[in-house]
Amino acid sequence: MKRILYNFAWIIGLLTFVAGCDLFEQEEFSLGAPPTEQDAVFTYAPTAENDNIIRFTSPSSGFMKTWDFGNGAPLAKGDIATGVYPLKGTYEVTLTVFTSGGSVSSTQTIEIAETDPTLLDLPVYNMLTGGPNGPGQKTWVIDAARAGHFGVGPVDASSPIWYAAGPNEKQGGGLYNDTYTFQLEGFTYLMETAGDVYLNGGQAGNFPGSYESPVGDYTAPYTPPANLSWSVSENDQGVQFITISNGGFIGYYTGVRTYEIISLSDNELVLKYFDAANDALAWFLRLIPEGYTPPPPPPPAGVSLPLGFETQSPTFTTFGGSTYELVDNPDKSGINTSNKVAKTEHGGETWAGLFFELTDPLDFSTQPIIKLKVWAPQAGTFRFKLENMDNPQGDFIEIDAEVPVAEEWVELSFDLSQAASGRYARMVLFPGWNVSNAGTFYFDDIRQAAPPLALPITFETQEPAFTTFGGSTYEVVDNPDKSGINTSNRVAKTVHGGETWAGLFVELGSPLDFSGQGQMKVKVWAPQTGTFRFKLENMDDPQGDFIELDAEVTVAEQWTEVSFDFSSAPAGRYARLVVFPGWSVANAGTFYFDDIRLE
Repeated sequence: MKRILYNFAWIIGLLTFVAGCDLFEQEEFSLGAPPTEQDAVFTYAPTAENDNIIRFTSPSSGFMKTWDFGNGAPLAKGDIATGVYPLKGTYEVTLTVFTSGGSVSSTQTIEIAETDPTLLDLPVYNMLTGGPNGPGQKTWVIDAARAGHFGVGPVDASSPIWYAAGPNEKQGGGLYNDTYTFQLEGFTYLMETAGDVYLNGGQAGNFPGSYESPVGDYTAPYTPPANLSWSVSENDQGVQFITISNGGFIGYYTGVRTYEIISLSDNELVLKYFDAANDALAWFLRLIPEGYTPPPPPPPAGVSLPLGFETQSPTFTTFGGSTYELVDNPDKSGINTSNKVAKTEHGGETWAGLFFELTDPLDFSTQPIIKLKVWAPQAGTFRFKLENMDNPQGDFIEIDAEVPVAEEWVELSFDLSQAASGRYARMVLFPGWNVSNAGTFYFDDIRQAAPPLALPITFETQEPAFTTFGGSTYEVVDNPDKSGINTSNRVAKTVHGGETWAGLFVELGSPLDFSGQGQMKVKVWAPQTGTFRFKLENMDDPQGDFIELDAEVTVAEQWTEVSFDFSSAPAGRYARLVVFPGWSVANAGTFYFDDIRLE
């Protein structure tokens, strides 16, 4: 039950408090004698708390009684009801009594001698209107310049997670030229439309002359009626609602006139409301005072990649009926032995999923691949989506990958090499895409990666990720000696570690094929002459299946090229390249290398 807000300890409300709501209920009614005028008689008197708070009493035996206090408040019910009248004036109060034989109404006029500003001095009214000590009225408009000022989501959402309009996206539809003024005096509501309004398609038939809008949905000519009013109510959970009297509404019209207040401040009003034509939808509006310029939005409170769940507890937003929680890894095996993972129970919608927001838009210049580990209850499609948070419905990328096996950890890859950097900061996951109630999924280790590495390896436009061992280091640097056989700008640098077997390795995207090109060549700049060892490993059995070859660096401190003959090596087995500069020498010094290729 909603209650009207006013300024007393026993209830916050403006217009109505229902007391003694003891309704007699029965499943079947037999027709009785029609009610008489006497059944609708009621008395009233000011309460002890305040002369502007009037208690109404009906002594008759009707099974339901409704009260219209004449002050714009929603109807009250019960034998005893209390109306609140902050403003001086004359009000007509109507009681309607329902009996088994029908209904009867009676009306009385009450006079409120003086305005009581204390009944108006409430935060919700002060922020909506400027308050009794301020201008007493405020005009609001849609915050069109800010992304997300209008949108839609599921009924249990608190924000427009399915669609949020970009800045000025609905220009020309009849939404941005309307104003909405809340006046404290008489709780008057002024709606100015500039001749047209923006409508949900399900309401177009109720507006003569409506037509398809150039920005989607419908636009219709409309002049709002005079004498509109507004009221605020609050439910038992403390949630506040704005109700506009019949004929008026706020923003995009969906067939309803009651709006939940998601947030309200002096300079921002965020509303949620439902759709009379589709009970699965909730719509959202953000308004600001006319003439107000809001500050830039704060940076998103997101996370950064790589994203794991051992030490992080990121916030995911679910949709389509899905759930999300962090749990112990139910299958610590294979490629994922981490302790904590994310769990999602797929919802009833085929498009169910979840999303999270990154601190900064992604940069794909060097790492255009997104990888994540997935444990799925069955094989099938996993959809991955990136959204521009300023225009999530108009600027996005969707990529599908197939989960090849069920009930074991696999890693999926999504190639974003064609995506623009600096635009996408919302990541959306659709496990079990296009399947309703697809089951329980687990996921982990969302990260960016470089594209699959292939020969030749140069360092001009890429920085392949070599892994060092034995105390060595690795980085990509400017060529310290652009002369002779190597005048390239960028090369790899490694400082040899303390172990005689120190070195570094890198993994290719696919095993090498030596047919027709069995000579592996590498350009090397060494601090002294000596042995340079090159090794190929089968990544499925790196200790048991490998080939090692040595070459001699014959000159020091200048670029030279060393060759390794792998022409007899089987194709399709070796995808890890291991480099041992200064083989068999501890702390052999600083080496540079470049242009690893097959010929």
